[in-house]
Order: sequence, then C-alpha cells, then structure tokens
Amino acid sequence: MSNSEQPLLQVRNLTIAFENDETRKAVTTVENVSFDVRRGEILCIVGESGCGKSVSSMCIPRLLPSPPSRILGGEILFEGVDLLKLPIDKMREYRGKKIGVIFQDPMTALSPLVRIGDQIIEAVLIHEPEITKDCARNRALAWLEKVGIQNPELALRCYPYELSGGMQQRVMIAMCLILEPQLVIADEPTTALDVTIQAQVLDLMLQLHRKDSGMIFITHDMGVVYRMAHRVAVMYAGQVVEQADAKDFFAGPKHPYARALLEALPSHATRGKTLRAIPGQVPSPGNYAPGCRFAERCDCARPECAQTYSDLLPVGAHLVRCPYAQ
Repeated sequence: MSNSEQPLLQVRNLTIAFENDETRKAVTTVENVSFDVRRGEILCIVGESGCGKSVSSMCIPRLLPSPPSRILGGEILFEGVDLLKLPIDKMREYRGKKIGVIFQDPMTALSPLVRIGDQIIEAVLIHEPEITKDCARNRALAWLEKVGIQNPELALRCYPYELSGGMQQRVMIAMCLILEPQLVIADEPTTALDVTIQAQVLDLMLQLHRKDSGMIFITHDMGVVYRMAHRVAVMYAGQVVEQADAKDFFAGPKHPYARALLEALPSHATRGKTLRAIPGQVPSPGNYAPGCRFAERCDCARPECAQTYSDLLPVGAHLVRCPYAQ
C-alpha cells in the first residue's frame, strides 16, 4: 500500500463534551483525538474504562445522543467527506451500508421481541430496497453460516433470548457484515463472553476482515490487541497518548501509561513477585490536571509534568504525548 494513499478514515482533533443533567454545564470528555484507518487495517483503540474509546468511535457514525453530547470541534473525514457536516438524513446512508457497528452487548442491540431472521432481513431491505425479501433471506442464511452458526434455518426463527451469548454475538457480526461496510467499528464485542467463545469470535472476525475495508476494534484487553491489531492507539483520560504500528508498540511502548498497561499483564510478571498494578484512578472529566493527565499515577513524573501539556510528538516510529519519552 502506498504511503500517499488517502486513509479510509481520518479523525482530526475531535473534541466532545457532555452536558451535566443538573447544571447543564458542558464537561469535555474527549479532547483533540486524532487517528487514521487505512483499507485493510485493524486499528485497536485501547485503554481503561472511561478513557473515551467508545465515545470517540461512536461519534464516527453519529450515534451519540445530542443532547447530552456536544461536538466542540474537529473533523471526521470518511473517504474525504466530513461526516460531522452531513445532515442527519444523509448520514443514514452511511450507517450500516458504509459504516457498520458491532456493539458490546447483543442483548441490548438486538430487539428481544423480533425474530433473528426478521431483524437481519429488515437491515438488508432498508439499505437495498431493490432486492426481494426472499433474496435478503437467502443472504441472511448464507451469512449466519459464514459466522459459524450450525443451523441457520433454526436461528432465523429464534428470538435473541433463545440463543447463547456467543451465538448472539455471531448474529451481530452477521448483521454488520452482510451489508459489506467499508468501515467496521467493533465496540468491545467479546467482553461479555467466556475465554473459549471469545477466542472463537476473534478468529472469526479476523477471517471475515476484508482487505478493502478498515476496522476499529475497541478494547481494554492487551491480549486482544496483540491478537487483532495492525496499529494501536492508546487512550487515557480522553486523549490519545500513544500511536504506533502493533509490531513497534509491543516491541517497546514509549508512553509511561502504555508501558504500565503491558507490565500489568500476567505474561510480564515474574514468578514469586506481586503482579504490577497502576496506582490510583483515572481522573474524571472536569477534574483533569492542566498538564499531563497521567502525572499523578506516573512513577517517572517530574514536577513540571502536572503543569506542562504535551502534544503527540514523534519518538522513533511512535507518536507519544510525553516530552520525556525515549
């Protein structure tokens, strides 16, 4: 792939705030987030809960409710078109057909009152009204088989509660990919699954990932990142603190927070020694320090870190939000 080729998706300086229900005061939760996704690439966005991973990603298909969310600035360029400037009726042409989403909890994403087959067929007919219902049904059967459901005919007639969690997630993957979107956003799709089913679903997503499409995979699990990612973006307290190719990242992360995440993995532990944990807690929106937001938890912080704000800086093949990273 040529380095000069335009990325499929370009997120530039995205800043998002949420209004407080009582005071109506807007609190910034995501600030100046930027990243690219190229065709054929899987970008993993990783970080602790509440760091802004899902908020940033759900803003791409404009799925954040407004209010309370408010986009304060930035651009989301999909094939050169700024999605933030599109009217909502035009945005519907992108959702599903061009940008697909696999949600974390299929039980809340699937309607409990509608059979699986009807939900998949409806999704196809909304975006491709020129095809017949029988054609849509045949495609639904084919995709349920592709995602590893043994008896797709039976699954079509089932309600969501009649399927296991792993089967429901496979249905969600089929509903997303049946429209062949160019960008897939997977929001922690394996978090609620046991380890065995999680591995099966991850393998399935890798098998079905197309070379002409891009994927954003949101997770807090570094093991999943290692398995899935071509590129890695680490978020902390509403900011991207490090970006790098997966190979370079796992060879040696540069930001203290990214290093701490890897060192907290059991695979990095020394037998007989206590597993390392990151002290303290992620600061809540509205309580961010004027400088580095990780300073209070960082074991190599300097006095000026709490007051000095850093942009993403090139450190070798990495982009790092730390002026002291090496």
